[in-house]
Amino acid sequence: MTNSEVNPSSPSSSKPPSTTKRAPRIIRRKKKTSSATSSSSSTTTIIDPNEIPPHIQNNTQLHHVISTTLPPDYEFEIPKTIWRIERSCATSVALQLPEGLTMYASTIGDILVKFAYRFQPPQEENDNDNGESSSKSKDRSNKDSSKSKPRPKEIKSLSILGDVTYGACCIDDLSARALGCDLLVHYGHSCLVPLTCTVIPCLYVFVEIRVDVGHLVECVRLTFEEEERLRRLERQHGEGKEDVDESSEATPTRIIEALCMGTVQFRSAVVESSQRLNGDVNDVPSDSASSSSSTNNTTNSRVLFQAIVPQAKPLSPGEVLGCTAPSGLATMDFQAALSKTRRRRARKAAAAEDSTNNASSTTTNLTPTEDETIVRERVMIFLADGRFHLEAAMISNPSLRALRYDPYGKTLTEEKYEIVQMKRLRREAIRSVRNILGIRAIPPTRRVDVIGGSGGDDIANSVLRQPMSSQLAMSSSKSQSPSDPSSSISSSSSSSSPITVGIILGTLGRQGNPAILSRIRSLLHSRGIRSVIVLLSEIFPKKLEMMSSSTISSNPANGGGVRAWVQIACPRLSIDWGHHFCVPVLSPFELFVALGEVVGTSLWVAEDDDAEDAKEEKVDDTDGYPMDFYSKSGGPWANYYESNRERKVVSYGT
Repeated sequence: MTNSEVNPSSPSSSKPPSTTKRAPRIIRRKKKTSSATSSSSSTTTIIDPNEIPPHIQNNTQLHHVISTTLPPDYEFEIPKTIWRIERSCATSVALQLPEGLTMYASTIGDILVKFAYRFQPPQEENDNDNGESSSKSKDRSNKDSSKSKPRPKEIKSLSILGDVTYGACCIDDLSARALGCDLLVHYGHSCLVPLTCTVIPCLYVFVEIRVDVGHLVECVRLTFEEEERLRRLERQHGEGKEDVDESSEATPTRIIEALCMGTVQFRSAVVESSQRLNGDVNDVPSDSASSSSSTNNTTNSRVLFQAIVPQAKPLSPGEVLGCTAPSGLATMDFQAALSKTRRRRARKAAAAEDSTNNASSTTTNLTPTEDETIVRERVMIFLADGRFHLEAAMISNPSLRALRYDPYGKTLTEEKYEIVQMKRLRREAIRSVRNILGIRAIPPTRRVDVIGGSGGDDIANSVLRQPMSSQLAMSSSKSQSPSDPSSSISSSSSSSSPITVGIILGTLGRQGNPAILSRIRSLLHSRGIRSVIVLLSEIFPKKLEMMSSSTISSNPANGGGVRAWVQIACPRLSIDWGHHFCVPVLSPFELFVALGEVVGTSLWVAEDDDAEDAKEEKVDDTDGYPMDFYSKSGGPWANYYESNRERKVVSYGT
């Protein structure tokens, strides 16, 4: 490279400097990155802002305190938290933990206060002398802005939020801001509420828990092998044979299609268990028990396993919430999903230069011979210490068998859920609301198709485009049947005063989404239904009873009270406890069904015919109740549907 190429002020023609001016930039960047290891200032420069610096990562005193005061199987990510505190220059920190982890709150707080800012290297003044190219990057500019003001020397205030925390939807950044905090650390849940929607910086710590995956896999294998042995024994006795021939060619090969899921704390164990069930034990650590079980599975056993990890985006693979779970697992193309998983693992193995061995290990014990009879059975393997999250998966996929492994008790149990009874109760609540509102069969021309709508317009605006007069006429001109007591009360009360529907916005953290509130309020407004908004942190029957008025004790003189409620907090509140309230309490999805906005199957079209009652008892259980409150595939009642993810109130007009 000549001097004329580098120095644009060298004597040359007027046009060449403009063309050679770009080349030195590219060359300088390459030289800068290639010689970064030899420069003296490169040892103190962190290219990745998320990389934990050595004064935290290699702090032996910090790791000793963590290992002696916190349980070894719980990953609280203390070094990452300290680095986040130092990087954001936070002096007032708030911690929020669920009830199961609150016992460690004071210990974590003491560690953060003791080690944050205590071991930082001296602040350098001339970091920008040799950084022409690095000063142009975003993360470097953030570091420069943080270095422009003096670093804090300690955490001045650390608060522990003591309100009940049911899930990540309860993240209480508003209370943390009211306390004057600079940073909120939320433990034990995934990132449901986007960080762009919180009023102060937040950090989610999943608190992954290490479990005995080998024991889990061994329990699953032994369970199905014992079942197969008993089935073979029953077949032999049914045919009049007393001796069981283990090597009989007539015995079919049973392939278990396992769907591995669990809570976010066990997401690594869920993935590892699926790999071990598939026989991919070359990449994962395994004990002798699981290795011997894998060997028996490939040789003398007629029970084979295939496993995948389903995902309900934006959740992590295999993660299930109490209100969100993967759907359609009973009818999905399992082999296509398994092939996709194998290709993904092969690409990762190729990147790690182990593609030959790992690719062959993924196709070992999963292909029986062509002359064998294959019987496939699909089952959910769930890793959790309780039933709440598993119930969401069973509600969404009621036809699948569910096995739950308790990592603390080390037990594998089969779980059941009364899906038919649950659907019957929710169907009765939907019918009650339709009767209260005077809704019979909604004509298809007046039905708002909010699921398949084109574009991304908010329903608060699309509903208002319809003539208000026609909507009011449709709501007020419905004739009621005198044989139905609820219908007659609805007609008499509507003639004297309008019907009021209460909208509950959950204020426990970020449970309630104001965007969904805006949709529901505009939808009721378009139907001529009066609504009242109530803010509640927790919903109790007694509290709603004071504001409600049932169909028996309603008094037209005082307006009749609130005739029905829709709660924007937790869908499981309506599913699990809705029938304990004095008036119907619907979830947002159920309100859309009651108003005819969702054209569903015969299970959810709440007609008034008596013949429907007989039909409802014979519905197909494969058509589950949607659990998509935090799924990207959810409808307008879900948090990630179009503009709902912005979590902002949309004005619907008057």
